[in-house]
Amino acid sequence: MRAGERERVDLLDVRSSYLHGSTVTFRRLIKFHIGYFLKVIHH
Repeated sequence: MRAGERERVDLLDVRSSYLHGSTVTFRRLIKFHIGYFLKVIHH
């Protein structure tokens, strides 16, 4: 593999791990909001 190709793979890796991290954070936020919303309704 040439150096340029390796760099491209690294970029793809970084992008996919970044996307994965943001989806996890997003899901956590949604869960938190839903829990809060349900608490508000029950009171």
